[in-house]
Amino acid sequence: MTVNREEIVHGLRGLGLASGDVVLMHSSLSSLGQVDGGAQTVIEALLEVLGPEGTLLMPSFQGGGEHDLLRRGCVFDLRTSPSELGLITETFRLLPNVIRSISPTHCTAGCGKRAAEILDGHQYCNVSVGHGSPYEKLVRAEGKILLLGVTHASNTTLHLVENTHGAPTICREKFNPLVIDAGGRCWTVPMHSHMPGLKRRYPRVEDELVGAGIQKNGLVGQATCRLVQAGPMAQAIGRRIRENPLYLCEVFTP
Repeated sequence: MTVNREEIVHGLRGLGLASGDVVLMHSSLSSLGQVDGGAQTVIEALLEVLGPEGTLLMPSFQGGGEHDLLRRGCVFDLRTSPSELGLITETFRLLPNVIRSISPTHCTAGCGKRAAEILDGHQYCNVSVGHGSPYEKLVRAEGKILLLGVTHASNTTLHLVENTHGAPTICREKFNPLVIDAGGRCWTVPMHSHMPGLKRRYPRVEDELVGAGIQKNGLVGQATCRLVQAGPMAQAIGRRIRENPLYLCEVFTP
């Protein structure tokens, strides 16, 4: 069964995505089934739904643990370094109207009305998914998170909630990785990494968010999708973390 652009548009609108929204998408192209036109069709469907007043964001960074990347002395080039977060994200970052934030480990791509505002200044964040990052700006912009065929295990904004509500997730050691921006300028980005080896249990937020009306689930093509209100999610899960800083962490009990 082939899924076309019109069917994806219909599914996204049924999920609650609307014109003018600011949305960050994590995705799996294969989860949709066979898409007529592939990743490009998915992106075109999203932009059609969002319209000229909307903003589309996607992760656009390399795979692997942040601490390991920084230990190896990573250099990230916005002009050439690929996104390793799936074919949709790599197709998106190659589009001529897409810009990327200056971050060595959590580069984020975007296009649309508020993209430049949300992605600006990422190089000044001493925690890549912390205060001042595109993920915090998404929350403040009353944005949405679209999990297209993936679970909350892929929800990077939950890192933000941990990092800003007292979870023990950040190393004290500071690194100084390099990023080359779209104009060829080299930036040193002093930053602390996430704690290595700390396993998460992010999917546990599912039932609470659905029960509170913060998240709506539905099908787009063959993919189970989740549309989450970023601000209310941050408030609800932030409250849980303040009560128990290890709420989203896997804790070994002998």
